[in-house]
Amino acid sequence: MHESHDPLKSLFEEAAAAGRARASYAPAAEISARGRRAHRHRLAVLAAAACLVVGGGGAALATLLPGPSGPALPATTPSVGGPTPARTSATTGATYPPRTTAPPRSATASAPPPGPPTGASTTTAPPGGAG
Repeated sequence: MHESHDPLKSLFEEAAAAGRARASYAPAAEISARGRRAHRHRLAVLAAAACLVVGGGGAALATLLPGPSGPALPATTPSVGGPTPARTSATTGATYPPRTTAPPRSATASAPPPGPPTGASTTTAPPGGAG
């Protein structure tokens, strides 16, 4: 084989030989400490990720589950004629307005449409004159 003398190659070989001569292994205690730090870091990241997953899942579950659609209805239906008593909140002391009830559907279906009375004339004549 043909061997060429490359100055750059010989410089790299000298640098590698000098590096090998000065290289040494790190002490075992330092390597163990690095491993423990890396393990604690991985556990902290895993715990933070678990908290995010649980918190995000709980928030998503809270938005997806059907909640109360409105205030709870009383056990018995109040009569239409009388007002209902005002409710108070024990925690805030606020008084809510009484709940109003809508008239039954049969009453609204048979009621005449709003407008002028049936006996009244839709045209008006000027006072005292023919027209």
